Formats: sequence, C-alpha cells, structure tokens
Amino acid sequence: MRQLSWTDDMMLRAETPEAPIQIQLLLIYDSSTALGGTVTFKAILEELDARLHLADVFRQRLTELPGGFHRPYWVDDPSFDLDYHVRQIGLPEPGDWRQLCIEIAQLHARQIDLRRPPWEITIIEGLNSVPGVPEGSFAMALKLHHCAVDGMASVQMIAALHDLAADSPRPTGPDNPWQPLRLPSTAELLSRGTLNAALYPWRTGRVLGTNAPKAVRGLIGLPGKVIGSAVRAAARGVVPSFAPTTRFNQALSSSRVFEARFHDLADFKRIKASVPGATINDVALAYVGGALRAYLKGHGELPEESLVAACPMSVRKAGDETSKGNNLFGRLQTLGTDIADPLERLAAIAASTAGSRAEAESTATTQLIELIGTLPTSLLGMTAKVASALPFSGPTIANTTVTNVAGPSEPLYFSGARLLRAAGLGPLVGGANLIHVVASYNGILSISATADRDALADPARYAACMEGAFQELLSAVDADD
Repeated sequence: MRQLSWTDDMMLRAETPEAPIQIQLLLIYDSSTALGGTVTFKAILEELDARLHLADVFRQRLTELPGGFHRPYWVDDPSFDLDYHVRQIGLPEPGDWRQLCIEIAQLHARQIDLRRPPWEITIIEGLNSVPGVPEGSFAMALKLHHCAVDGMASVQMIAALHDLAADSPRPTGPDNPWQPLRLPSTAELLSRGTLNAALYPWRTGRVLGTNAPKAVRGLIGLPGKVIGSAVRAAARGVVPSFAPTTRFNQALSSSRVFEARFHDLADFKRIKASVPGATINDVALAYVGGALRAYLKGHGELPEESLVAACPMSVRKAGDETSKGNNLFGRLQTLGTDIADPLERLAAIAASTAGSRAEAESTATTQLIELIGTLPTSLLGMTAKVASALPFSGPTIANTTVTNVAGPSEPLYFSGARLLRAAGLGPLVGGANLIHVVASYNGILSISATADRDALADPARYAACMEGAFQELLSAVDADD
C-alpha cells in the first residue's frame, strides 16, 4: 500500500462541500479522423478499459486508518466499475460554446465520491456550433481529486490515454487480467499506524538533521532579501502592502462558472521576445493582469494597488515520471493591474519573476516542504481548516490563482479522434474565488478562468476582457516592429 504524502493529505482535509479540491481537464476531439468518421460511446468505454493498467489511479481508492489520526493509504478497489466512472451527456441544440462552458462548470462544482477511485469522465456530445470545432465533435471532461495528482501528473495520465496517430494500435495489455489486492484489515491498519507513530521521532530527526541547517541558512538570509526588495520597491515609489480586497475575495458558494480562450503559441512567443528576459509564463501573467484590469475597471472596482496572484509551482524533478501525487509549492506575484501599458506591465512582471526561477530557491523550497511534512497530520488538517477562514478576518493574501501546465507539443488521438483543444479547471479556496489555468498543447495555448458564480456572474464579459488583453499585447508588439 502507498500512503498519501502530507501535501496530498492536505488536499483531502482542506475540502468542504463549497470548495471541492479537484482539477478537471476539458478535452475536445474531432471524431472525423476516427475509423468510419465517428466514435461511439461503446468504443470509448472499450478504449478506456484497454488502458486502465497504464495508471494506478484509475483503480485505486483511499482507505482511512481508524480514527483518522494518520494519513490514508491507496488500495485497490475490489468493486471497481468502469461504467460508474464514465458518463455520457449531450448538448441540446445548437450545441454552442456557452452551453459547453455551463456543463463543464456544473460538473466541476460537484464533489467526487471518495469512497471510490477519485476520478470521473463525462463524454459530452453534440458540439455542433463551437467556433473552430467541426460539427459532430465531442468533448471529454476528466475530473480528478487533487489528492491523487497535480497538474504535471495529470499530463502523464493524458499521455497514457492517447496515441500519436489515429491508426495506432492499442497498448499491449498486462500479462494477466487485473485482480485487486486484498483490502487491509482493521488490525493491519492499526499496526501500520502504531509503527508509523513509533518511527515518527526517527523520521522527523532524519529530515530535520538533513534539511534544517540548510533551510535555516536560507531563512537567515531572508530578511536581507525582503529588505532589499522593499528598498527597490521604495525607489520606484511603490509602497509594499497586502493585496487589495476585490469581489474575488469573498466566501465561496457552491456554484461555478467557466470560460477559456485559445491562442496560437507562436503569438505568445512573439510577445515574449519583445521584452528581454520574459517567459511565456510572464506573458500569461501580463495577460491575466490586463483582463482583470479591464474587467474591474468596467465595473468601477479597479483598485489603485496591483492585484496579486498565487502561483503554484511544481517542484517535481525534471524527467520524473514515476512519483505520484502532488509536488507543489507556491509564490505570490503582482499582476501589474496598476499599469495601463501592456508591455510595461509585462516588463515589470518579468523583472519580478526572474529571481524566483533560481535553482537555489527551488532547492530551499524542497527542503522547506519536507520540514513542514514533519508536523503531525492532525495539526496540518486543523491548520488547513483554519486557513480557509482567515481571508475573511485578516488581510487579503492573493486575488486569484494562476497555474501553468505544459502539455504535449504534438497532436494526440483518442480512439482515433484527434484532440483539438485542451483546457484546465482548478480548485477554488475561500478568499480566492478565481483561478486561471494556463495550458499548452500542440502549438495552442489556452487560458481558462474558473470562478465562483457570485464573484463572476458575467463570465462571457470576462472572456471578452481576456481576448482584449491578448489583443492589446499583440498590438503593442506589432506597433514596436
């Protein structure tokens, strides 16, 4: 049995009915490339069944230790039923983009049943009036609990489900049919819990002995870095402060909205090249900053101070395709919503993100993650619950979340159908009711927005602001050429 890491366990303990901690991928396919020009639901089930052995998460569920005093384990689900996890719906006429967004948002608002393997797939047919998508295309909404995978791990799952050509043969099956391992008894779970408790002082001492001296040295230098940043900010006439409170920093409801825009990655590279040292992620942050500036200004709610984004970062090592669960840490990033000029905004963001990409910072981050993981699980869970209430009684930490996931650079096929577009949805937490997912696939970059309906009641208007922010950046580059 594999036990959840403390970060995975936090994803479970922080969840509430209003804030399910799950991610979702929207995948849109052109079925005309498949054999016979169509893909039936029966063929989709057969394709999925033939690939279940490629990822453990498909047939494993959680089992709690008695009393819930330690982290749960992943175990084989003896009652696994593919038909339960895969559903089929159809859009009513005309089958347009707005209808698809509404369905995706409603799916995202519902909690996953954690008594079963924590994933669901919904096949959505009838995409007959989506711009840029052939009539008769279908979508796959793949929803997973965040305790099972992070963004990078979900990309690995996507690779397991797809081929590189429409006529590729299915992957070779296992030598023997899958048989679930026996579920652990209560006595075995209690024994494991007792052993873990006995080994806790040794494990804690080992982690502290290895990482604490390095982390302390890093923390000793932290005040100097903070003071230096404050001095540089003061020299520019900027007064460091908490993020301003906006409509996106209120209590969560149980309703969601979703929107996404798809752009040519080559255009983002052109924009990036216009500002020395900028990255694609910096361009995405400037894009989000421009969209939020336009949206809040249109509502008469634009603060004088810049909005701030929380930016989760994967600390999964390069080439790591084996580790499961979450390898995440985060940083805060200003979005330049107080800067009207789009390229000036991008330059300011690029300058502020340069330091966070240093390898030394990544190493220190990994050490701090391991140190935090030495805290008792029950204490971490209590901290997660308390933290969800803090934004309403304390200062605003961030106004939105922006996360970046790099996908495959070549076209993929599922059951012969070509994957046309891919976009992501992330979880919302109390006090930050808007998340942007930046995802690339086959030369297309998608930027999606998932929000609480009470915070973003007009998602189509925000989508127009997203498109406007992109056009502003592109026009500014063209004007400089």
